[in-house]
Amino acid sequence: MTASAPSARYGTAQANPAMVSPESFSEQALAQNDEGHRLCLQGCFEAAEACFRYAVQHQPDWPVAHNNLGWVLQAQGRNENAIGSYKSALRLEPGFVLARANLAYLLAHLYVHIGQYDAARGMWRVLAELYPQDPEVLDNLISTALRANDLADAGHWAMRHVAVTRGSAWQPLPGDMPEVPIPAPKLSRGKLSHDLEQLRYLRGRQLVSPELDAVIDDYVAALQSFNESDSILQQKLYETWPLQSTYGRVIHHLPAARQDEGALSNNEVLRRAEQDYQQSPLGVVVIDDFLTPQALMQLQEFCLQSTVWHANRYAHGRLGAFFRDGFNCPLLLQVAEEIQQYFPKVIGPRHPLLQMWGFKYGHDQPATYPHADFAAVNVNFWITPDEANLDNNSGGLVIYDVKAPPDWDFDTYNRQGDRISAFLQASGAQPLVIPYRCNRAIIFNSDLFHATAPLAFRPGYANQRINITLLYGERERAGQG
Repeated sequence: MTASAPSARYGTAQANPAMVSPESFSEQALAQNDEGHRLCLQGCFEAAEACFRYAVQHQPDWPVAHNNLGWVLQAQGRNENAIGSYKSALRLEPGFVLARANLAYLLAHLYVHIGQYDAARGMWRVLAELYPQDPEVLDNLISTALRANDLADAGHWAMRHVAVTRGSAWQPLPGDMPEVPIPAPKLSRGKLSHDLEQLRYLRGRQLVSPELDAVIDDYVAALQSFNESDSILQQKLYETWPLQSTYGRVIHHLPAARQDEGALSNNEVLRRAEQDYQQSPLGVVVIDDFLTPQALMQLQEFCLQSTVWHANRYAHGRLGAFFRDGFNCPLLLQVAEEIQQYFPKVIGPRHPLLQMWGFKYGHDQPATYPHADFAAVNVNFWITPDEANLDNNSGGLVIYDVKAPPDWDFDTYNRQGDRISAFLQASGAQPLVIPYRCNRAIIFNSDLFHATAPLAFRPGYANQRINITLLYGERERAGQG
């Protein structure tokens, strides 16, 4: 297998004095090993290789030297030789955790490079056994499970990931992971206000403990003193117990279950949707009554109850919730599976689900900048009741009849709004305006520029516009059969 070498993850080891017998070890070999370890930390890999080769030559039965040689070979891109050295270390000491981890990490990346995602998953599982709280390992297990079209497994590891990265004492999550420190998240007035409304919603329905009453009081106080431009005050606010134990963490999560009768409405519009998509000049199809009534109700409650709306880097107070951060339940995965089944040619197994998220919007918001998504097919649907929408002619999606140029990178066609707007104007792009309707899905070619239309929704926590997006496949593979 050949590929560019991933950064060697777990590294080299110094000689452990407690495990080295002076009678059986060359002092010079030990010294060379430790010098090689020091050189590795400085990035001097060629010089380190010479040190480790000396140690291997003079202590051929020492697994540490073989592991260290493997690591420095890997760091130089000589993967086959690195694999051989790691295996030599494990033959000498089958329980050598460092060598096992280094080998699994290298093989996992190489298997991904050649598209053997099941084999890569096997290597990441080895690392998950060794390092069950390593977010990088869990993240890679999610990615490889998605690419292997195993949504149930991806959901399992995503819950483990959120338990490690956003767990709290308030909500036990699968895996019984302990609460771990997380970097201080960005405080914003929009998210504080949303979280306060959500906590009140949960308490009003007795879905969380009365102990949250004190937290609610402190959120009120935090909002009263909050200053968007005072970073010192924000740090002090976050360091108080109520915010640190709840803000940016999962304190309630509704495990919305799969529906025995199916999640998608098996109606005529949905049954002919793939044909309509293929016959559309742009690759756009609109489906009303997308979910069954029961599935719609469950997803509405999932989005209202689950404290997973962590991303607050967007304009106008918009909040995002992502698969790896808790936007994950059996029902969402069932929806993703059934979409593939209803679109076997357009999506099917060749375009696996790679991203899934939800967004909550402010009650009044102007149009967003157009963007395109790094995917083959985009599925977007809305779940907030129609009564919340004050403008039945807007609040939905605008899709332009122009694709993102193939030579633009992700940052350009996803974030550079001014450049995109200028490109659309120069191209004479025409908009297709799709008004908001609850339980309406739009399935379209992800290359097409699109934007959220201006919206005006009623005040109140349960009236916020919520959309759910699923991205299938990758842009550069969209035309491959």
